[in-house]
Amino acid sequence: YRMTRNATVRDELARFCARRDDVDVDDDARALASVASGVRDGDVRVIDVVVALERELCGVEPHPRARATRALAHVACELAREVLDVQSRHTLSAFFASKLSDYAVIAHAARGAVACVDAGDDEDVEAIANGAFAGCDVQALSQADRERVLEVGVRALRANGAAAVRGAGEGDCEKACASIIAAFDGEKDPRCVLLLSDAWVILPQAFARCGDEGVAAYAANAEELYDVAASYFPVSFTPPRGDAIKITRRQLAEAVERAMCASPTFAPWAVPHALESLNPELGVQKMVDAARAVRAMGRAWGADVMREHLDVIWRAMRAALAHPNATKNENDDIDDTRHATTPMAVMTTMFASEWGGEALARRALEDACVRDAESTLMTAATTKTNACDASGDTMDTGCCGGGCGKGTSDDARGRLVIATAGRVLGAVAAASPALARQVTCVTMKTLLDAARVPSPMTTSSSTLMTSASYLALILATPVLGGALDCCARAAQGDDAGVVLSVLDDESERLVALFASAALGCLGKGDETTRRDGIVLGLAGLHMMCKFPHGFGLASDVARKNACDKLIDAIMCDDDDDESEEDIEVRLHRAIEALVTAVSGGDDAFIRVVESAATPRLFTSVSARKLQSTTCARAMRTLSALALANETIRNDVASFMCGVVRNAMMSGDLGVEDVVDVCVRDADGVLTSGVSSDAARKACESLAEFCIERTSSLASAIDAHCVMRITIAAVANCGLDAQRALATRAFASASSAPLLAAATMCGLRADTVDVATLQRACEDLVRVATTPGTDARLVRYCAAACGSSAFKCPSARFTEPRDYDDFGASSIVRAVVRARAMSRDESPEAQALIDDVIRALGDAETCAERARGAAETLSAATGFQASEDDLALGLKPSTHAKEGFLARQRAFSQLAPVLVERAYASTGVVRLAYSYAAARLAAGVPSAVALRAQFKLFPLLPDVLSALNTKGAFAGDGDALRATLTLVGARLAEQTMDAAADVRGRAASLIHVLCDISVVKPSSTTKTAAVETEISMECRECALEALIAAATTLTYADIFPLRDAVFAAVKSACDDPKRRVRRAAARARQTWLAIAAA
Repeated sequence: YRMTRNATVRDELARFCARRDDVDVDDDARALASVASGVRDGDVRVIDVVVALERELCGVEPHPRARATRALAHVACELAREVLDVQSRHTLSAFFASKLSDYAVIAHAARGAVACVDAGDDEDVEAIANGAFAGCDVQALSQADRERVLEVGVRALRANGAAAVRGAGEGDCEKACASIIAAFDGEKDPRCVLLLSDAWVILPQAFARCGDEGVAAYAANAEELYDVAASYFPVSFTPPRGDAIKITRRQLAEAVERAMCASPTFAPWAVPHALESLNPELGVQKMVDAARAVRAMGRAWGADVMREHLDVIWRAMRAALAHPNATKNENDDIDDTRHATTPMAVMTTMFASEWGGEALARRALEDACVRDAESTLMTAATTKTNACDASGDTMDTGCCGGGCGKGTSDDARGRLVIATAGRVLGAVAAASPALARQVTCVTMKTLLDAARVPSPMTTSSSTLMTSASYLALILATPVLGGALDCCARAAQGDDAGVVLSVLDDESERLVALFASAALGCLGKGDETTRRDGIVLGLAGLHMMCKFPHGFGLASDVARKNACDKLIDAIMCDDDDDESEEDIEVRLHRAIEALVTAVSGGDDAFIRVVESAATPRLFTSVSARKLQSTTCARAMRTLSALALANETIRNDVASFMCGVVRNAMMSGDLGVEDVVDVCVRDADGVLTSGVSSDAARKACESLAEFCIERTSSLASAIDAHCVMRITIAAVANCGLDAQRALATRAFASASSAPLLAAATMCGLRADTVDVATLQRACEDLVRVATTPGTDARLVRYCAAACGSSAFKCPSARFTEPRDYDDFGASSIVRAVVRARAMSRDESPEAQALIDDVIRALGDAETCAERARGAAETLSAATGFQASEDDLALGLKPSTHAKEGFLARQRAFSQLAPVLVERAYASTGVVRLAYSYAAARLAAGVPSAVALRAQFKLFPLLPDVLSALNTKGAFAGDGDALRATLTLVGARLAEQTMDAAADVRGRAASLIHVLCDISVVKPSSTTKTAAVETEISMECRECALEALIAAATTLTYADIFPLRDAVFAAVKSACDDPKRRVRRAAARARQTWLAIAAA
């Protein structure tokens, strides 16, 4: 049987070796499985397989030799670990080792060698390592083969380092070093460099296991080993576009870093070599790599090895920290930007390291740059005037050390000295809270004393107006920034329970220093210095407000001073020299600092803002006219604070309700501004909701006031104001109060529809009886459809009906179906929007949609009704900007939340119906369906609307023409803007599909775009032109679409149209709007290139 099986295997192997690669994959798999099965069952021995393949293995033809090696590799991979006996495995290992230098079979030999290494003993590893390192000229192979052989060598080192070293050197450790170095030296492929890193990390332990001889050999060759790894540092590698390997520059840099840190014997060469790249002139990326490498060396080798290198490390760090590149972000791989950092951030971690942090921090705090800063501050502090006379006599050191911004070049050098010291101290402070406290309370205290910055307890802030104070400001800013960074990390780290105030006794002095600068008290003799001081002062106060709880300001006095000064910076009178931009920057940063104080989690700061800041702001609102600048700034600040903190929002809401009520009673012209602060969608005080009983009571009182006494309010109060504030007040009332208000409002729905509508918009879903709500809706429908009703009141009634349809789907009232009537269409539009938001699939909802779609088909007999139906149907994906009043009751602030992807769902259901009917129709009916589909697409992203499944784009050129000429669909600016956006988005794709969509329609489309892009004269002679002026946005969109068409359409399509485009662009270049002129200039340049071609 064995002889028969051997004969069968021989035949299978002969046929296998004769076949070409990948001709019959199934036959190859069966042959290899048969051989492996025979060996596994014991019917065939490995030596029998080798004998059977002898002719192919020893032949000169590469193809049979490779196929035979593949067969043996398959046997090794399948059976080496469990089935093969030791002798068979040794036989295969020796064979594969000998074939690692055979170009034709390396791929299969490497696969078999890896299997033998993983399953073998010392003899297997030694034989294969010998073949990979000593028996093969690795660098003479192709890239793929080099990677395979080096992978085999690394696997051998990882499996048994000592055996691999013996094999690589044939028993001689010195020779082993030479062989391994020769295998990797000069390698350029990034995949092989990653293998080099793995090998270099393993080598120290591998040689150590060879005893004293191995240790001595490794030490003797350490410099050469390091040179091989260091030749790749710093890494200069950019992954090619479309790279399939997916090796990033960061991965490669980390691999080289590991190789450089493989052994402490590398230290004499590694540390100086890495520090050479910590040179600002080499760029940020190399600085980051160098800092990371030094840090990794310290972590790997420890304090004993690094101690003798600390002086040179600190000198290189000081030079790097003094350069602006130290704070710039590295430009790393596109897919690795999450890990991008700055050189300073990496160097900061060294100050907190176990291997040298304490020594490096000591060197930094005792450095000459700190002593120079102290000397400069003392010189500046002796100056008696703030604004030095540059024309007067000055000493060699400058008039004041650079504080005034005038004088000789020594003054600029003084600022440079201070800035350098600040960066160094900031880097140390960023290392840990303990170091931050030492820097702030010891080193910086000494420097502030040298600058004679007084304590606020003994001196008024006016005495801070010295040139030295500005220098102190420059010094303290980076220190505060570094301290804030480390405290933020500490608050979120494992030792978050350890709280340490890093500002401590210096809290009040630092607040006084930065507050004086924020109020413009520094540098009054030099406007540039004063303006810079305001920015730095507000930045410093912002940072002090941002410290986590317990880490920042140490006393409530300091916190209160900071809040008071920020309020002063907001409320102070504007200087004549301040531009509007400077004023806005000051207000924004001061408000942002207060917001940070109440949202950073520091309960002590929040209490101070509640007790000190908000009462001052309340007073500023109450004591001034609502239209005053001071009142406007106070309300802006209160709105920002309310959005950031729930407790403060409750207090502000209670206060603002009273302000609104008083303003409405007195007829103050600023009532609209106050209402806007309360009900803005993004940051309104009442929009985010209230949670305290007092705030709810205030809202209830305001709602009752609006409902009961609207008729007695001053005539200056706009109905829109009343509507918005009533909705917001009702929405924030409690359930019982809402029921009482609803009962009162619904009883007078016919006589007071405005307040009934407002109340309905603010109600919760479970507030009122369904029957009562239905009757109120019927009353509002009658009011809205009554001829002569004010247009705004119609929209309010529609908003209330839409809100009711969303919150109470079971409340069924009769929707009017006159789509050409403004009142009726507004009601239906709001209801359609509400049901689309709630994803209502009831028969009533579907019947309404079907009726609207049927109205589109009546375009030939009643075009106006078809247009109204299209506008109504488009509400399913959202209202246009001009219809925002219809959404007053369909917002999250009024207890209405849109379903997930409700707009896309509505579009995907309705668009196919409209498009199908458009293609099946002709004339004005086709245009009506196309117009409805275009309006519907305005509410979803262009990428969704332009999907091939909807087939929408071919209909858009006709819609553009209809919107731009007199007719039933002309004058719809919202639809025109939406259609232009879709056309521009499709053309901008620059794909064959986009070009195919336009082919055949290019001429008509380009002519329409040209016509839209030009401002029409008011007295046009063209009877076909639209009399309504096209908006600036539409003209700009048309020009952008012309630019996209020039780059997407074929040359044959657009070349004949160039004259028409040039005529339109020439006119557009004289457009009264700058944005249109810029777009016209871009279009002209694009089409000029076509004309030149």
